[in-house]
Amino acid sequence: MVESRGLKRRLPAGIIDASFASLATFAVGLAAVNLLADTERGVYELFFTAFLLGGVLPRNLIFTPAEVDAVGFPLGMRIGLINRTLRLGALPALVGVLSALLAALVAAPLTTADVIIPFTLTAGIAGFLSPVQDHVRKMLHIATRSWLAATVSIAQFVVAVVAIFGMMSLDIEIAWIPFGALSLANLTSLSLGWLLTRRFQHHSPEERSLRFASLARRGRWLVLQAAAPSLSAFLAATIITRLASPEALGFAGAARVVAQPVLVFATGLTAVLGPRTIEAAMKRDRAIARHTGRVFLIAIGLAGVAYLGVAGWSWALNPMTRLVPAAYEISGLVALTIVANIANAAIFLQMHELLGAKRELTLAKLSWSISPILILGAATAGTTDAFARAIGRLGESTTRFFLQIRIIRPQYADTELIESEHAGFVPT
Repeated sequence: MVESRGLKRRLPAGIIDASFASLATFAVGLAAVNLLADTERGVYELFFTAFLLGGVLPRNLIFTPAEVDAVGFPLGMRIGLINRTLRLGALPALVGVLSALLAALVAAPLTTADVIIPFTLTAGIAGFLSPVQDHVRKMLHIATRSWLAATVSIAQFVVAVVAIFGMMSLDIEIAWIPFGALSLANLTSLSLGWLLTRRFQHHSPEERSLRFASLARRGRWLVLQAAAPSLSAFLAATIITRLASPEALGFAGAARVVAQPVLVFATGLTAVLGPRTIEAAMKRDRAIARHTGRVFLIAIGLAGVAYLGVAGWSWALNPMTRLVPAAYEISGLVALTIVANIANAAIFLQMHELLGAKRELTLAKLSWSISPILILGAATAGTTDAFARAIGRLGESTTRFFLQIRIIRPQYADTELIESEHAGFVPT
């Protein structure tokens, strides 16, 4: 009961944390969509997919395995692990810079150096900082300091907005603004999160069990599983610019910005429910895992459908039509993108459950077998135009959801047998 009450108190903090952290990205995307011309908007979207790709290595090689291991430490020791995990993950985070260079190579024929150079420099900095600050906030949740994480993300959002308007008032070239503002926001989040936890940073012999080699040994499978969808997303964006146009990718990017709150909500729920699900899978506690998963899916379904009703279409009571008008220039694009995001959100907690069950290799195999669906969707861009990415995402996420259910179910087979025996029968 005490644990349940604690979870209920922290759940709003998790949603607030994820909401404001994502609102920072939303504000940046909003600025990009409204300030950039159609072609440059597509180039920004290409750099954004590269930015997400750059975070794959540090998040999955070091940070995620460290977060999973941190759940196994006594509660009072968890927050003290931050300094060590940051040191271990700093070098892999430099891959964010390389991803920006990759985007520059692909985007070079599409626009001028006046756009490419600012995007490359600022996206590289943001790509390095983003996974690091994200890890600090996740560790705060794992240490049950969810309200501290919420404070950090609120500051992140405020800095992003101030930076956008500040740079606009100084007449700074538009290409410097989106990722430049995001870089400043991420630096603020990282710095504040570290300062707020500084007094809890006590070294202990146990933290030495977190070693780069052991984390990377497990994390390599997570890198493989995360690289597949991120790489597919980047390739899909590239294909759409070639088969349709950069403008088509720009419209798809505008729809992505509108649909983002669905994933924001899911990320917030996962931040709080994820550690509980990981622990349930570790202990093979089928009852807690099933209850947590049911709560998650109901919340995602209700929130997603409600948001679809409000923001899916251009009508008088939809505020997004005024905030992101470009998203609604193609009828039905936003609605399909929201539906695709609902399907994508549904797999979040399942992945944590498989992490808790130490099924990293399974996740990797699953990602590489399913992610090509996103590329197949992009390959239809010659006829489906801006809809291509949403079509691919919907197909990919739906397929993965049902396959993960089939993979998870056997994890509790022994538990189900025991429960059946206690009930007075044994299943055949």
